[in-house]
Amino acid sequence: MVTIPAITIHDVELFVLVLVRISSMIFMVPIFNDKSIPVILKVGISLLLVFLLFPLLRHQPHPPLFEGGLVMALLSIVRELAIGITVGFMAAMLLASVQTAGQLMGFQMGFSIVNVIDPVSSVQVSIIAQFQYLVALLLFLSLGAHRWFIKAMNESFQLIPLGGFSLSNDLLQMLIHYSANIFVIAIKLGAPLMVALLLCNVILGVLARTVPQMNIFIVGYPLQIGLGLLVLAFSAPYMVAMFQGLYIKLFHDIFMIMQVSGNV
Repeated sequence: MVTIPAITIHDVELFVLVLVRISSMIFMVPIFNDKSIPVILKVGISLLLVFLLFPLLRHQPHPPLFEGGLVMALLSIVRELAIGITVGFMAAMLLASVQTAGQLMGFQMGFSIVNVIDPVSSVQVSIIAQFQYLVALLLFLSLGAHRWFIKAMNESFQLIPLGGFSLSNDLLQMLIHYSANIFVIAIKLGAPLMVALLLCNVILGVLARTVPQMNIFIVGYPLQIGLGLLVLAFSAPYMVAMFQGLYIKLFHDIFMIMQVSGNV
């Protein structure tokens, strides 16, 4: 005879807290934060992960939701939401640096007015920035970084107990430092193309002075676009290695953030 295990108030409270933490991460991490992904799919994946992790977390202590009053319940839920928002913020900052590099590249190539709508932020971005963003997402999947996020979700319950998130000065300093790295990463990604186009502009400037009969604007724009695309093509293998290093560092920083947040 099959016996159905009794569901207690403890199990319901634990299920709600785990669902809030995992769903907040799912809604914020790359790929799933795209507005083109149906909400029902995000909710379904969140529930699937909760059902997979729930047996491992069933005996983990947690703050009471129904016995501690409405204020304590809301505070516990907000703490779990903050974990997912923090992890998603770090991933969003990395992809923002990729788009910033694409904006710099597009401006140097003369694509500053060739914009497309970014489906994530619903704002206009340079076509090169959108290209860089899509390449970063494809590499995110090909390198298996989505599995690293699932690992981070699992280990977050050991590093940050349920209801144990704390917003400390060390955490704020780490987030501010990570945000400042957007421009450093953007410059590193766009440096080869920017240097090549700078040399191209210097050569065109010399030609404009030595051969004044040449219409430098008609010659310059196609030359800059062609050179920019050529540099992007040749630098693609190096970009793959750089993205891999950035993703590895991202998850290393995520685990450090979790340790600081959980006071471990």
